[in-house]
Amino acid sequence: MSWLSKRLLLGHLRTGPTVLLAAKTSTTELLAVLRLADPGAHADGDDIVLTGIQVKAGVELVEPELRKLMITDEDQLWAHRVVADGPLPVNGLDKRLAEGIAYRLGGWAMTRGEMSDPADDGYLGPIAYLGEMPSHEEMISLLRDHLRPAESLKQAWEDAGSSELLDGVVHRYEENFRMYGGADILVSVAYTSEIPSAVRAVMPYATEVVQVDVRPFEDSDGTVVLTGNDALLDTGAAALAVADAFNGLVTDVWGFQISTPEDLLPPTT
Repeated sequence: MSWLSKRLLLGHLRTGPTVLLAAKTSTTELLAVLRLADPGAHADGDDIVLTGIQVKAGVELVEPELRKLMITDEDQLWAHRVVADGPLPVNGLDKRLAEGIAYRLGGWAMTRGEMSDPADDGYLGPIAYLGEMPSHEEMISLLRDHLRPAESLKQAWEDAGSSELLDGVVHRYEENFRMYGGADILVSVAYTSEIPSAVRAVMPYATEVVQVDVRPFEDSDGTVVLTGNDALLDTGAAALAVADAFNGLVTDVWGFQISTPEDLLPPTT
């Protein structure tokens, strides 16, 4: 790599979203991961093209380049730039895609010179997307079979107001927004017009869909009972149950489709 090429490469890495991986990843392996975010992803030479995004082939970085990027605890990394087709903001789809790739392949994401480990970003649970809003009664009936039952209304529910406990499921109903909970999981249901590519592939004509966020319940004092891998597995199972019951699809927070709760877990090293 020439001196000028290095300068151009480092300039790109310091601005746009980039995935940094410890090992070289084949185009085939990377394509399999990206098709979870966009089933229409396809190879273009060594690069991969998605809707509105291009993931560039990996470039090896060694000590001189890493030092200029202020990365001092690695001897070698492979960098994949994630390039948006158009003026997307740096915190938009391109950045989320870089973080999702990094999480699934055990790497890091970097934007504007700031390097982060997506596995350290707190709760990374599932989102179910449905074509239509289930009835209130249908959701309560389903969740009764998939959440540990609540024994009482905790303070956060009391603070929210208009909440009721029915057969172990706490619920709050508004016309276009609903909340449900068991002993340790909170489920919120609302319409959204932000549709991930994986969802749009199965609902191509939708202008809005129903977004079902499933996460550990946090009480008013910050108490969270369900944590770690247990939180990912339990919320993943609940989200998949909702999607299966109402013909939907589940993704992680970055829009990558999951098929089992274990898909939410970080890779083991």
